[in-house]
Amino acid sequence: MHAEATLVPLMFFGSVFAFPLVRRHLIHRHEMEKLDAARPVPLPQPGAAPTPDDTAPAMALRLPEPHRRYALALLCRLQDAPYDHLGNHGQFVLRQARLEYLPDTLRAYLNLTPATRQHLRERGHSPEGHLREQLETIAQGVSEALDQGDTAERLVLTQGQFLRERFGDGPATVRDSLQS
Repeated sequence: MHAEATLVPLMFFGSVFAFPLVRRHLIHRHEMEKLDAARPVPLPQPGAAPTPDDTAPAMALRLPEPHRRYALALLCRLQDAPYDHLGNHGQFVLRQARLEYLPDTLRAYLNLTPATRQHLRERGHSPEGHLREQLETIAQGVSEALDQGDTAERLVLTQGQFLRERFGDGPATVRDSLQS
């Protein structure tokens, strides 16, 4: 009984004083996020040596929206792919996409200078449009490689069904057909 009498006023005063502090913290964090989103992404200098954050995930984070989300989703798909359920060709395509094709695409876009971007626009090309097309092409190749894994699974099941129909269900039937 004594604990309840102490806890209730303590909880009341704690919430009265804590709520404004939490609210102020959330407002401040929201303002900082808005400022970060409004800040332009610095472009790396052309010909500069690769930095430690010159990996595909780090480069994807420097892309403008919605390309950032698309590239990160593609990276997640490549990371979570069932490599052990794919054939050699599918594994090769996914590894190349993860280690070479996607990083090279992101690097090429991020290394565009303002002058190069302007030159592309004057020629009727959009750097963002080219990036989108290239990311979609990589995603399509990844999808096809993953679908080949399903095709291999279907082939195994079809082959098993064919063998059951051809030789029967039991081991004795197989032995009998081998002896004749």
